[in-house]
Amino acid sequence: MTLQLIVTISIDLGICLLGLSIAASITGQYRAASWTSYLYLFACTVFYAVRAYLKEFFPFTDKIESFVILSVLLVVCALFYRKKISNKEFITLQALALAAASVVFMFTDVIRFPPMFLHTLWYPLHIPVSFTAYAFWLVAGVNAVFAIPAWYRNDPELQERSVLMTDANRIGFVFFTLAMLFGGIWGYFAWGAYFLWDPKLHWAVILWLYYGNLLHIDRLPKLRRWKVPLYVAGIIMILVAFIGTSFFSQSIHRF
Repeated sequence: MTLQLIVTISIDLGICLLGLSIAASITGQYRAASWTSYLYLFACTVFYAVRAYLKEFFPFTDKIESFVILSVLLVVCALFYRKKISNKEFITLQALALAAASVVFMFTDVIRFPPMFLHTLWYPLHIPVSFTAYAFWLVAGVNAVFAIPAWYRNDPELQERSVLMTDANRIGFVFFTLAMLFGGIWGYFAWGAYFLWDPKLHWAVILWLYYGNLLHIDRLPKLRRWKVPLYVAGIIMILVAFIGTSFFSQSIHRF
């Protein structure tokens, strides 16, 4: 069995396990859902370990690896908040993770050695923390989607959901701040500048300012009642920043 085949089998098996986890969650088999999620994470660990060995480098350098790591982090966040979110929210986060991982079927997977401008300490620091921020912000966004009925009725349940949104946003904001710091230093070594006029970087700044302001929205009475819709809108903004700028712009960032 070749190492490339191990890569293929591990991610295909992982996607099947994630599908089983979703099925288990839907049918109320919560323990089975959790265990199959952990097995998915193990399969992805094998996927990345072999790719790292073949590349002799940090294995987050192409579209497939980027989407799969987002999937992994969504599952990690779903498990992390398992006792604080509803089963429907857990299933939604798993479904988003499954959609991200399924991108492996859309592209030809060719393991290439990364270009030299990626060979700095700052690149491996930049990528994981930025994707971790996306994952926590998506948790907040999914929570906001399911909070819409309570928001519409002004139900007391909204307060508990509001706290979780802020908590997830706060963690995501810290990670994204670190991502921008590490990315700026990496950019200096790669292109000679800490900041470039690039669509991906523009949207990174927009996201940072957007979620930074949302951290203070509870202190603004006139805007506080729009907290839920604004967090829902954040999902769209993340998709634009992550997918839109990579596939539908002239950004030098291709993932």
